[in-house]
Amino acid sequence: MRENFPRLIVTDSSGDVREVEIAKPEFTLGRQSDNDLVLFESRISRRHARIVKSPQGYLLEDSGSRHGTYVNGTLVTSCLLKSGDQINLGIADSYALTFLMQEAELPGLLEELGKATHSPAPQLEHLNLLLQVAQILYRSPKLETVLTALLDSAISITGADRGLLFLRGADGQLHMRLARAQDEITLEPPPDNYSQAVVDRVAETGREEMALEEAATGRATNETVTIQGSVRGVVCVPLVKFPVTDARGESISGGVTEQMGVLYLDSRSRATSLTGLDRQVLQTLAVEGATVIENARLLHLAREQERVQHDLALARNIQQGLLPRELPTSSYFEIHAFTVPSSGVGGDYYDAIVLPDSRFGFVVADVSGKGLPAAILSANLQGAFAAVAAGDHALEEIFRRVNDFLRERSSPAMYATMFYGVINPAGDFNFVNAGHAYPMVVRNGGAVETLETSNFPVGLFPAVTFEAGHTHLDAGDILLLFSDGLTEAQNFRNDLFGESRLTDVAKECSKLAASEVSEKILGAVRAFVGNAPPSDDMTLVVLRFGRM
Repeated sequence: MRENFPRLIVTDSSGDVREVEIAKPEFTLGRQSDNDLVLFESRISRRHARIVKSPQGYLLEDSGSRHGTYVNGTLVTSCLLKSGDQINLGIADSYALTFLMQEAELPGLLEELGKATHSPAPQLEHLNLLLQVAQILYRSPKLETVLTALLDSAISITGADRGLLFLRGADGQLHMRLARAQDEITLEPPPDNYSQAVVDRVAETGREEMALEEAATGRATNETVTIQGSVRGVVCVPLVKFPVTDARGESISGGVTEQMGVLYLDSRSRATSLTGLDRQVLQTLAVEGATVIENARLLHLAREQERVQHDLALARNIQQGLLPRELPTSSYFEIHAFTVPSSGVGGDYYDAIVLPDSRFGFVVADVSGKGLPAAILSANLQGAFAAVAAGDHALEEIFRRVNDFLRERSSPAMYATMFYGVINPAGDFNFVNAGHAYPMVVRNGGAVETLETSNFPVGLFPAVTFEAGHTHLDAGDILLLFSDGLTEAQNFRNDLFGESRLTDVAKECSKLAASEVSEKILGAVRAFVGNAPPSDDMTLVVLRFGRM
């Protein structure tokens, strides 16, 4: 029989759920791509924790992580897990992990009963059949294989001529998913000459219905069901998934059963003949079948989530590859930059444009929205802006062209705030701010100034004109370009980091190198936020005019 491995139910910050089976003696968790469970969160350690199978059970061990490992809210270095334990990898409200070790009841029961299958009793022959189908149900990861095995076994147990399987869709309505006849024949097209009233009634009440024609009278044994035409027997049972149980095997308080569908069987050649035990076997098959269908669905969901996570990882690598591999070096300034997406991919980016006469342009942009849509628009915007800016047009003309480009190629709901400035060796800094966060200039003496000029974001309105601004940098002055994700970073109390805190930190940076300024600001933001999940992408470009 199949070993029932424990599993983790993984819920990310956006509410998406996937199930991961712990099928290895040592199962690793962390940010690094070669872990058994990869979690895309920058504050989760590369090798954060592991789950080890021991004689006592499954042991969770912290692997020296930076933020610690928690079980049910308690910090642990090593903990014997029990079913239902909640695991947190030091980052609250990011990934929620639930450890489950729920044994399936049917395989163990059938394994014992299967020892008696040589008995001539027909009831044990049915149990032997269940044993065989259970092996298929619990070993196959494919939903279609599970459904086929379930329906074929029900036909064999009842002696029905055909069986129909209905499952509830996302709309909550029943839909015929599979129709089979004896000898494992799929009925195509699916039949429509079945008792729709019986199916609807069982779906509504959640109770089985049976109508068997009496040989002597030709009447149905159950007067609530009318046997019409050539049909001589109808059996219809709900597919019911029971509530999740806790570690003691008791139902969770308030839990309710969930009806996943209906199993319908009928016979034209003869009335089906079910003893009390046969009915119990059929009911057991329906209940366990519903559970296995749900498991197959969860596995499909888990694989889909893994595919999405894989695609997100590829998209993140591509997006990171679009950022400058090396920022420009110059005799008259030094520069450092970073961007931290709030999820796998983000809508922020920064770039550097090399211009004639030893001039350089620097851009920071923030596309509306989050995730893949924002990342796609961000990549399009980055390519378009770099191509136009490299032509060394007037700043106002650059933004006019980019605004027209976005208006023509994106939906009205998608736009971007941008800041672009050009510096020359004399310290002249000309710029356009298109709805972006106001940059700051930290003067050599420690005073902080804000460049408070602004225009509409690009892509928001057609035929918009843009106005340029100007400032002058002296040796030792520091320019801070950033996205609003930095000043709007939130802690668990929903307080914002804010411009005043950024100003206070900036005042302490006047004598630091560009890389040191970047590290100091990022450290201050992270210390303020703590373990709260990131609310937006963060980008910072630090330009120090004059070499240290």
